[in-house]
Amino acid sequence: MEALEIDVPDQRPAETICLYNFEASNIAADTVSTYVFARTTTQVHTIVDRVVPAWVKEDVDVIIMSYSGNSPEIDEVYTGARMKGCRMHCITSGGHLKDLCDRDHDVNLILIPEGMSNWDATGYEIGALVRLYEAMGISGIQKSVEDEMQSIKEYRDAIWDSEQVKRLALQIRGRIPVIYCTGELRAVHKRWKMLINDEIGSLAFSGEYPEFNHNELVSWTDRDSDTSDFIIIVFRIDTGSDLLNRILNTSTDLLREHRLKVRIIDVAGGLVERSIRGVIFADAVANYLMEAE
Repeated sequence: MEALEIDVPDQRPAETICLYNFEASNIAADTVSTYVFARTTTQVHTIVDRVVPAWVKEDVDVIIMSYSGNSPEIDEVYTGARMKGCRMHCITSGGHLKDLCDRDHDVNLILIPEGMSNWDATGYEIGALVRLYEAMGISGIQKSVEDEMQSIKEYRDAIWDSEQVKRLALQIRGRIPVIYCTGELRAVHKRWKMLINDEIGSLAFSGEYPEFNHNELVSWTDRDSDTSDFIIIVFRIDTGSDLLNRILNTSTDLLREHRLKVRIIDVAGGLVERSIRGVIFADAVANYLMEAE
């Protein structure tokens, strides 16, 4: 809740937003974007790149989010957006990005506490982005997150150090996890992959439905493929689409029929809450694996 109290001045309503997000800030960007894509007509483009698109003009709002403020792409993105005359907003704890904002006094700088890891900063980045979006005229997003907060806290307290976390951690150990979910949970499969790669130091891969159903399913069910080193983790939600729900259920049933190591994790909650729950679960499993080393 503390992050949802970050002071952000009222802004001119935004119609088109380019949200640049670097390092683990990508998780916060994708988490919040699930609400924006579903509930508002504001165009939000989440970009993990150094290129400012040619269609970006002075009527576009550019947000640069980097917890450390030292991502190598920052200079090119910041300079490119300034040259186009965009209204600019930066979310960071300091570093080079803060120095650029301090030099250019017309930039809306939103500071979050320093001294955390990129992973621990995700909650503050989510809060800062929610507050900024609300100030830019994307109404209802803050109330939606506030309404979900108690349920999120209860889930965190229940899942941390739970038997469910310990079982999955032990099943992952010594195997290569492959995490699948729908696009609404994009932040979840990215968080799992990033944590396992970066913190655990192991291989992990991820993908999304329905593209997984079109392509990768064939290789998983090929009898000549050696899948013994892998464990498939599927995060399942009620997508609101009969077709996509059927694809999810049919493909997971098919994986099980071929005796693959599959874990299905059902995720409940609202648009933002579902992603946060999946991120918390990833953090809990990674924490258990690191403590067990």
